[in-house]
Amino acid sequence: MKEQIQQLVAEGRTEDALALLAQHSSDALLLQARFSNGKKQYNMGLIEYSEWQRTQAQINYAALELASTIKGAGKPAAPGHGAGQQQHQHAPAETAAAHGSKVFISYNHQDSFAMRSVKGFLEDHGIKVHVDISDMSAGESIQGFIDEAFKNNDFVISVVSRNSLLSGWVNKELTVAQVLNQFNNNWIPVSIDDAAFNKDFFFEANEGIDRKISDLRGQVKKALDSELDIAPFTDELKRLQDLKASLASTLSNLKNLLVIDISGKAFDSGMLKVVDRLKGKK
Repeated sequence: MKEQIQQLVAEGRTEDALALLAQHSSDALLLQARFSNGKKQYNMGLIEYSEWQRTQAQINYAALELASTIKGAGKPAAPGHGAGQQQHQHAPAETAAAHGSKVFISYNHQDSFAMRSVKGFLEDHGIKVHVDISDMSAGESIQGFIDEAFKNNDFVISVVSRNSLLSGWVNKELTVAQVLNQFNNNWIPVSIDDAAFNKDFFFEANEGIDRKISDLRGQVKKALDSELDIAPFTDELKRLQDLKASLASTLSNLKNLLVIDISGKAFDSGMLKVVDRLKGKK
């Protein structure tokens, strides 16, 4: 049950998670009502997207906490507890090492060189690596691939950089990884620059996102004025809005975690720390 709820929440299927919970606990009915009310308010334009996202996050955490009480499952860690804090009760690294760790690398394509360096280092140490550039089949859904990658690998390594933090897809992966890390401690963020810890980056990033959103809204208006389909723009617009809404919390969470530095001359020493984590060494 707990694992099913975790997976549904990670896939963004909160309504399905609550429906499943409602079969086992009447307390889920209150969460369902709160979710339905929040969704209705957002669709009617009564609340901003950022407020709706915060409401969803609160409901997701409550659902995960409720799932942990069913059949005596353990209570989840409180939000903000990350990879650098004590969460060893599940011992995921030792279990994964016993069967050969499988690792998914989350990265922005502008950081392909860094990804290949990480991938090569891990493979040289006998670790199986999955990345979208080689594993995603032609025509496969990007979202579907992300969901399967998080479900079918022992660890997720996020290459954190200026590029990845400004990527809608990678930011979504970071968000999912942070949620799952509260329960199994299998997320390892590595940094190749100082963007996540640079105070100016937050303001620069928001200015850049706002420019892109403004441009897309202009394209949507142009398409509507010409009575054309706006579908080519709406998905990207939503990803940018999601990115803007979640960027502050993503940066805050990263600052509270043990992010391993693999930039420049720190690459070898940093990657050895990653390998130690994957093989269960402390």
